Amino acid sequence: MDDKFAIRFWGVRGSYPAPGNATVRYGGNTPCVEVTAGGRTLILDAGTGVIPLGRDLVRRASGKPLEVLLLVSHLHHDHTQGFPFFTPAYIPSTRLHVYGLGADAESLERVLESNQSAQRFPVSLREMGAAKDIRSLRESDEVVWDEDGVRVAAPAQSVGRDALRVRIHRSYAHPGGVYVYRVEWRGRSLVYATDTEGYVGGDRRLAAFARGADVLIHDAQYSEAHYRGQTGAASTQGFGHSTVEMACEAASAAGVGRLVLFHHDPSYGDAQLDELQARARSLFPNSQMAYEGLTLELNELQVRRILDDFVAPRISSQSPS
Repeated sequence: MDDKFAIRFWGVRGSYPAPGNATVRYGGNTPCVEVTAGGRTLILDAGTGVIPLGRDLVRRASGKPLEVLLLVSHLHHDHTQGFPFFTPAYIPSTRLHVYGLGADAESLERVLESNQSAQRFPVSLREMGAAKDIRSLRESDEVVWDEDGVRVAAPAQSVGRDALRVRIHRSYAHPGGVYVYRVEWRGRSLVYATDTEGYVGGDRRLAAFARGADVLIHDAQYSEAHYRGQTGAASTQGFGHSTVEMACEAASAAGVGRLVLFHHDPSYGDAQLDELQARARSLFPNSQMAYEGLTLELNELQVRRILDDFVAPRISSQSPS
Protein backbone atom coordinates (compact mmCIF):
# COMPACT_ATOMS: atom_id res chain seq x y z
CA MET A 1 0.00 0.00 0.00
CA ASP A 2 1.14 3.53 -0.80
CA ASP A 3 2.37 5.20 2.43
CA LYS A 4 1.67 8.71 1.20
CA PHE A 5 -0.68 11.08 3.05
CA ALA A 6 -0.89 14.29 1.02
CA ILE A 7 -3.11 17.34 0.79
CA ARG A 8 -3.40 19.37 -2.41
CA PHE A 9 -5.41 22.55 -2.92
CA TRP A 10 -7.30 22.94 -6.19
CA GLY A 11 -9.64 25.78 -5.22
CA VAL A 12 -9.14 28.22 -2.34
CA ARG A 13 -11.50 31.12 -3.05
CA GLY A 14 -14.85 31.73 -1.34
CA SER A 15 -18.25 32.90 -2.60
CA TYR A 16 -17.58 32.96 -6.35
CA PRO A 17 -14.70 32.36 -8.79
CA ALA A 18 -12.26 35.23 -9.13
CA PRO A 19 -10.10 34.90 -12.27
CA GLY A 20 -7.84 37.72 -13.39
CA ASN A 21 -4.42 39.28 -13.11
CA ALA A 22 -4.85 40.16 -9.43
CA THR A 23 -5.38 36.52 -8.38
CA VAL A 24 -2.75 34.71 -10.44
CA ARG A 25 -0.55 33.54 -7.56
CA TYR A 26 -3.20 32.32 -5.14
CA GLY A 27 -5.81 31.31 -7.70
CA GLY A 28 -9.46 32.09 -8.30
CA ASN A 29 -11.25 28.73 -8.13
CA THR A 30 -13.80 28.01 -5.40
CA PRO A 31 -13.24 25.38 -2.70
CA CYS A 32 -11.78 22.00 -3.48
CA VAL A 33 -9.11 20.07 -1.56
CA GLU A 34 -7.73 16.67 -2.56
CA VAL A 35 -6.51 14.26 0.12
CA THR A 36 -4.66 11.09 -0.83
CA ALA A 37 -4.02 8.45 1.82
CA GLY A 38 -2.73 4.99 1.09
CA GLY A 39 -3.67 5.33 -2.57
CA ARG A 40 -7.23 6.40 -1.78
CA THR A 41 -8.64 9.67 -3.10
CA LEU A 42 -10.80 11.85 -0.87
CA ILE A 43 -12.11 15.22 -2.09
CA LEU A 44 -13.32 17.96 0.23
CA ASP A 45 -15.95 20.10 -1.52
CA ALA A 46 -16.76 20.49 -5.20
CA GLY A 47 -16.28 24.15 -6.04
CA THR A 48 -14.79 25.02 -9.43
CA GLY A 49 -11.44 23.63 -8.30
CA VAL A 50 -12.89 20.13 -8.72
CA ILE A 51 -12.96 20.65 -12.50
CA PRO A 52 -9.17 20.60 -13.08
CA LEU A 53 -8.84 17.97 -10.34
CA GLY A 54 -11.25 15.70 -12.19
CA ARG A 55 -9.28 15.97 -15.40
CA ASP A 56 -6.07 15.23 -13.52
CA LEU A 57 -7.54 12.18 -11.79
CA VAL A 58 -8.52 10.72 -15.18
CA ARG A 59 -5.02 11.40 -16.51
CA ARG A 60 -3.40 9.72 -13.50
CA ALA A 61 -5.70 6.70 -13.72
CA SER A 62 -4.48 5.93 -17.27
CA GLY A 63 -7.66 4.06 -18.10
CA LYS A 64 -7.98 2.17 -14.81
CA PRO A 65 -11.26 2.43 -12.86
CA LEU A 66 -11.44 5.22 -10.30
CA GLU A 67 -13.00 5.17 -6.85
CA VAL A 68 -13.48 8.57 -5.23
CA LEU A 69 -14.99 9.78 -1.96
CA LEU A 70 -16.35 13.34 -2.15
CA LEU A 71 -17.36 15.02 1.12
CA VAL A 72 -19.47 18.16 0.79
CA SER A 73 -19.26 20.55 3.76
CA HIS A 74 -22.62 22.18 2.95
CA LEU A 75 -24.83 22.88 -0.02
CA HIS A 76 -24.07 26.50 -0.85
CA HIS A 77 -23.35 27.06 -4.50
CA ASP A 78 -19.63 27.82 -4.22
CA HIS A 79 -19.09 24.35 -2.71
CA THR A 80 -21.07 22.40 -5.32
CA GLN A 81 -20.86 24.44 -8.54
CA GLY A 82 -18.00 22.40 -10.05
CA PHE A 83 -19.68 19.02 -9.65
CA PRO A 84 -21.57 19.04 -13.01
CA PHE A 85 -18.16 19.39 -14.74
CA PHE A 86 -16.37 16.65 -12.74
CA THR A 87 -15.08 14.37 -15.50
CA PRO A 88 -14.85 11.09 -13.51
CA ALA A 89 -18.59 11.30 -12.82
CA TYR A 90 -19.23 10.74 -16.53
CA ILE A 91 -17.15 7.55 -16.76
CA PRO A 92 -19.14 4.32 -16.18
CA SER A 93 -16.21 2.53 -14.52
CA THR A 94 -15.95 5.20 -11.79
CA ARG A 95 -17.31 4.46 -8.31
CA LEU A 96 -18.25 7.80 -6.79
CA HIS A 97 -19.32 8.21 -3.16
CA VAL A 98 -20.79 11.67 -2.45
CA TYR A 99 -21.59 12.34 1.21
CA GLY A 100 -22.38 15.52 3.07
CA LEU A 101 -24.67 17.73 5.07
CA GLY A 102 -28.39 17.41 4.49
CA ALA A 103 -31.64 17.85 6.36
CA ASP A 104 -32.59 14.22 5.67
CA ALA A 105 -31.15 11.12 4.02
CA GLU A 106 -32.00 12.24 0.46
CA SER A 107 -31.57 16.02 0.63
CA LEU A 108 -28.00 16.08 -0.71
CA GLU A 109 -29.05 14.10 -3.76
CA ARG A 110 -32.09 16.32 -4.29
CA VAL A 111 -29.94 19.47 -4.29
CA LEU A 112 -27.49 17.96 -6.78
CA GLU A 113 -30.39 16.88 -8.98
CA SER A 114 -31.90 20.38 -8.79
CA ASN A 115 -28.56 21.94 -9.78
CA GLN A 116 -28.66 19.80 -12.92
CA SER A 117 -32.33 20.14 -13.78
CA ALA A 118 -33.15 20.68 -17.45
CA GLN A 119 -33.65 24.40 -16.82
CA ARG A 120 -30.17 24.78 -15.30
CA PHE A 121 -27.85 22.27 -16.99
CA PRO A 122 -27.97 20.11 -20.14
CA VAL A 123 -26.98 16.84 -18.39
CA SER A 124 -28.98 15.47 -15.45
CA LEU A 125 -27.42 13.85 -12.41
CA ARG A 126 -28.85 10.49 -13.48
CA GLU A 127 -27.26 10.81 -16.90
CA MET A 128 -23.76 11.03 -15.41
CA GLY A 129 -22.47 7.52 -16.06
CA ALA A 130 -20.52 6.74 -12.88
CA ALA A 131 -21.87 4.38 -10.24
CA LYS A 132 -22.98 6.90 -7.62
CA ASP A 133 -23.56 6.45 -3.90
CA ILE A 134 -25.07 9.74 -2.65
CA ARG A 135 -26.22 10.19 0.92
CA SER A 136 -26.67 12.79 3.62
CA LEU A 137 -24.73 12.18 6.83
CA ARG A 138 -25.61 12.76 10.45
CA GLU A 139 -23.13 14.38 12.81
CA SER A 140 -22.96 11.11 14.73
CA ASP A 141 -21.81 9.19 11.63
CA GLU A 142 -18.24 8.29 10.78
CA VAL A 143 -17.04 7.45 7.29
CA VAL A 144 -14.57 4.57 7.00
CA TRP A 145 -12.65 3.48 3.91
CA ASP A 146 -10.75 0.24 4.32
CA GLU A 147 -10.12 -2.99 2.43
CA ASP A 148 -13.88 -3.62 2.41
CA GLY A 149 -14.61 -0.32 0.69
CA VAL A 150 -16.32 2.92 1.74
CA ARG A 151 -19.01 2.74 4.40
CA VAL A 152 -20.78 4.84 7.01
CA ALA A 153 -19.96 3.42 10.44
CA ALA A 154 -21.00 3.90 14.03
CA PRO A 155 -18.65 6.09 16.12
CA ALA A 156 -15.79 4.31 17.89
CA GLN A 157 -16.21 1.21 15.74
CA SER A 158 -12.93 -0.68 15.62
CA VAL A 159 -11.10 -0.31 12.31
CA GLY A 160 -7.77 -1.52 10.98
CA ARG A 161 -4.57 0.50 10.98
CA ASP A 162 -4.80 1.19 7.25
CA ALA A 163 -8.40 2.42 7.33
CA LEU A 164 -9.07 6.01 6.34
CA ARG A 165 -11.46 7.47 8.91
CA VAL A 166 -13.52 10.67 8.80
CA ARG A 167 -15.22 12.15 11.83
CA ILE A 168 -17.84 14.93 11.67
CA HIS A 169 -18.49 18.08 13.68
CA ARG A 170 -21.48 20.27 12.84
CA SER A 171 -20.88 23.98 13.13
CA TYR A 172 -23.81 26.38 13.33
CA ALA A 173 -21.61 29.43 12.78
CA HIS A 174 -22.73 29.69 9.14
CA PRO A 175 -26.23 30.09 7.70
CA GLY A 176 -27.76 26.63 7.36
CA GLY A 177 -24.93 24.96 9.23
CA VAL A 178 -21.80 23.31 7.90
CA TYR A 179 -19.89 20.07 8.48
CA VAL A 180 -16.31 20.22 9.66
CA TYR A 181 -14.41 17.04 8.78
CA ARG A 182 -11.51 15.39 10.59
CA VAL A 183 -9.61 12.98 8.33
CA GLU A 184 -7.39 10.43 10.10
CA TRP A 185 -5.02 7.83 8.70
CA ARG A 186 -2.15 5.99 10.37
CA GLY A 187 -1.92 8.44 13.24
CA ARG A 188 -1.97 11.53 11.04
CA SER A 189 -4.84 13.98 10.93
CA LEU A 190 -6.32 16.85 8.96
CA VAL A 191 -9.24 19.07 9.98
CA TYR A 192 -11.20 20.92 7.29
CA ALA A 193 -13.16 23.83 8.79
CA THR A 194 -14.45 26.03 6.00
CA ASP A 195 -17.35 28.51 6.26
CA THR A 196 -17.20 29.01 9.99
CA GLU A 197 -17.18 32.20 12.03
CA GLY A 198 -15.21 32.60 15.25
CA TYR A 199 -16.84 33.35 18.56
CA VAL A 200 -15.75 35.72 21.32
CA GLY A 201 -13.24 33.69 23.29
CA GLY A 202 -12.95 31.16 20.47
CA ASP A 203 -15.07 28.25 19.27
CA ARG A 204 -14.47 25.72 22.05
CA ARG A 205 -16.33 22.88 20.34
CA LEU A 206 -14.25 23.28 17.20
CA ALA A 207 -11.03 23.54 19.23
CA ALA A 208 -11.87 20.28 20.99
CA PHE A 209 -12.70 18.57 17.69
CA ALA A 210 -9.46 19.76 16.06
CA ARG A 211 -7.28 19.07 19.11
CA GLY A 212 -3.77 18.02 18.12
CA ALA A 213 -4.44 17.80 14.38
CA ASP A 214 -1.38 17.96 12.17
CA VAL A 215 -3.05 20.39 9.75
CA LEU A 216 -6.04 22.67 10.30
CA ILE A 217 -7.58 24.21 7.19
CA HIS A 218 -9.66 27.10 8.51
CA ASP A 219 -11.87 29.73 6.91
CA ALA A 220 -10.23 33.17 7.02
CA GLN A 221 -12.23 35.07 4.43
CA TYR A 222 -12.00 38.56 5.90
CA SER A 223 -9.48 41.02 7.19
CA GLU A 224 -10.34 42.36 10.63
CA ALA A 225 -11.12 45.80 9.17
CA HIS A 226 -13.42 44.32 6.50
CA TYR A 227 -15.20 42.18 9.10
CA ARG A 228 -15.84 45.20 11.33
CA GLY A 229 -16.97 47.48 8.51
CA GLN A 230 -13.94 49.76 8.73
CA THR A 231 -13.09 49.70 5.01
CA GLY A 232 -16.04 51.72 3.74
CA ALA A 233 -18.13 48.62 3.11
CA ALA A 234 -20.73 47.20 5.46
CA SER A 235 -19.65 44.92 8.29
CA THR A 236 -19.63 41.22 7.44
CA GLN A 237 -20.16 40.10 11.02
CA GLY A 238 -22.71 37.28 11.08
CA PHE A 239 -22.03 36.20 7.48
CA GLY A 240 -20.53 32.92 8.72
CA HIS A 241 -16.89 33.55 7.85
CA SER A 242 -13.82 34.19 9.96
CA THR A 243 -10.96 36.64 10.08
CA VAL A 244 -7.29 35.71 10.12
CA GLU A 245 -7.29 36.49 13.83
CA MET A 246 -10.15 34.08 14.48
CA ALA A 247 -8.43 31.30 12.54
CA CYS A 248 -5.17 31.80 14.43
CA GLU A 249 -7.03 31.77 17.74
CA ALA A 250 -8.68 28.46 16.80
CA ALA A 251 -5.35 26.94 15.75
CA SER A 252 -3.70 28.00 18.98
CA ALA A 253 -6.57 26.73 21.15
CA ALA A 254 -6.55 23.38 19.36
CA GLY A 255 -2.77 22.98 19.49
CA VAL A 256 -2.49 22.05 15.82
CA GLY A 257 0.77 21.58 13.96
CA ARG A 258 0.04 23.83 10.99
CA LEU A 259 -2.69 26.28 10.04
CA VAL A 260 -3.73 26.81 6.42
CA LEU A 261 -5.93 29.87 5.81
CA PHE A 262 -8.70 29.19 3.32
CA HIS A 263 -11.82 30.48 1.53
CA HIS A 264 -10.27 33.82 0.51
CA ASP A 265 -12.59 36.71 -0.24
CA PRO A 266 -13.03 37.02 -4.03
CA SER A 267 -12.23 40.75 -3.89
CA TYR A 268 -8.79 40.18 -2.33
CA GLY A 269 -5.87 40.14 -4.73
CA ASP A 270 -2.50 38.48 -4.25
CA ALA A 271 -0.90 41.49 -2.55
CA GLN A 272 -3.61 41.70 0.10
CA LEU A 273 -3.37 37.97 0.79
CA ASP A 274 0.39 38.38 1.23
CA GLU A 275 -0.32 41.01 3.89
CA LEU A 276 -2.85 38.79 5.65
CA GLN A 277 -0.38 35.92 5.64
CA ALA A 278 2.20 38.11 7.34
CA ARG A 279 -0.40 39.06 9.93
CA ALA A 280 -1.25 35.40 10.54
CA ARG A 281 2.40 34.47 11.04
CA SER A 282 2.76 37.15 13.67
CA LEU A 283 -0.03 35.42 15.61
CA PHE A 284 0.54 31.75 14.77
CA PRO A 285 4.00 31.30 13.20
CA ASN A 286 3.33 27.97 11.50
CA SER A 287 0.58 29.30 9.26
CA GLN A 288 0.17 30.04 5.57
CA MET A 289 -2.33 31.13 2.96
CA ALA A 290 -3.71 28.34 0.80
CA TYR A 291 -3.00 28.68 -2.90
CA GLU A 292 -3.88 26.52 -5.88
CA GLY A 293 -1.26 23.83 -6.25
CA LEU A 294 -0.07 23.98 -2.65
CA THR A 295 0.75 20.41 -1.61
CA LEU A 296 1.47 19.29 1.94
CA GLU A 297 2.78 15.83 2.71
CA LEU A 298 2.72 14.24 6.13
CA ASN A 299 4.85 11.15 6.55
CA GLU A 300 4.74 8.75 9.44
CA LEU A 301 8.04 9.82 10.93
CA GLN A 302 7.26 13.54 10.84
CA VAL A 303 3.65 13.79 11.90
CA ARG A 304 4.16 17.16 13.59
CA ARG A 305 6.25 18.77 10.87
CA ILE A 306 5.91 19.38 7.16
CA LEU A 307 9.22 19.37 5.29
CA ASP A 308 8.52 21.87 2.56
CA ASP A 309 8.19 25.20 4.36
CA PHE A 310 5.86 27.52 2.52
CA VAL A 311 7.33 30.29 0.42
CA ALA A 312 4.81 32.71 -1.06
CA PRO A 313 4.26 31.43 -4.61
CA ARG A 314 5.92 33.28 -7.46
CA ILE A 315 4.34 33.78 -10.88
CA SER A 316 7.36 32.19 -12.55
CA SER A 317 7.19 29.00 -10.50
CA GLN A 318 3.58 28.61 -9.35
CA SER A 319 0.69 29.15 -11.70
CA PRO A 320 -2.90 28.28 -10.91
CA SER A 321 -3.92 24.70 -11.61
